[in-house]
Order: sequence, then structure tokens, then C-alpha cells
Amino acid sequence: MSRLALILFVLLMVLSAGNAEDTEAQYWTCGYRGLCRRFCFAQEYIVGHHGCPRRYRCCAVRF
Repeated sequence: MSRLALILFVLLMVLSAGNAEDTEAQYWTCGYRGLCRRFCFAQEYIVGHHGCPRRYRCCAVRF
């Protein structure tokens, strides 16, 4: 029984590690200390497409 529990635990850990990547926020940097995202948060402003891939925009933090 403990062997089956260990196998299930390892399987769950492997599956959870595979889903850790966030598809909506890619961490490419762009101008003005921003990040490339599909949608900007409320506390950020859209700078443009400065070096971001297609369908992403540069989101910089307001100070």
C-alpha cells in the first residue's frame, strides 16, 4: 500500500510541475522596464509593442 501511495505522490508532483508555466504572461522584457503580456493589469499602462512578440503588448508599472 505504501508503494502505491509513493507512486501516486510522485505522479502528482510531476503533473503539477508541468502545469506551472503561465501561458498568459510571458516574461520577455520590453522598454521602460516593462513586461510583455496579452493584457495589462490595472496598475500598469500600455507602452506599445516595444520588442514584444505578436499579440503581446509592453506593460509598464505606474509610479
